[in-house]
Amino acid sequence: GEGKTAAEDVTNLRENRTAVSILLIVGTVIFASMSIGYTLLSWARADGSTREGTLASIASIIFVGITTMVFIMMGTTFPVIGTATEKMIGDRLIEAQWVMVLSDSMFPSIMLAWAFGNVVLGSALLLENKINKIASGFLLAVGILMVIMHLLAGIDDKPAVMFMVPMLLSAISPIVLGIFNLRSES
Repeated sequence: GEGKTAAEDVTNLRENRTAVSILLIVGTVIFASMSIGYTLLSWARADGSTREGTLASIASIIFVGITTMVFIMMGTTFPVIGTATEKMIGDRLIEAQWVMVLSDSMFPSIMLAWAFGNVVLGSALLLENKINKIASGFLLAVGILMVIMHLLAGIDDKPAVMFMVPMLLSAISPIVLGIFNLRSES
């Protein structure tokens, strides 16, 4: 997914099949483990009899969907890697390019769902008031920033930092939330 076009992506896969496979597996484990962690946290808080429990239930459904999408997105590349030979021409090459387009287009969808999941889970944790309010508020703020990032996606001439900050914070928020979750349980 690092090329400017799907054709460049397929060429990169052809030239670096082993390295791409290894990085894809490592990336899948890291990316999926983050959404699985949120799923487990949401599910542990899910109780349909309270507002926060209902929100946590909704968040767990969102994060289960995200985990599924992560495995689909990352997994769609493997058939291309498996058939990416120098002899790949014609229809097979076009099919491989379409698979790469589909796989690459799933990432923004995952991040949009992740944004809503963060907002819902952050709200549930703030209402529940069992985890540090700063950590819960941080998760909610990251979710709101990610939603704003998606709203501004169509604006031309935007600085790259506008996208990097929410993405960096979305990687930091599970660590902060995990630390405060462990502290609240001890």
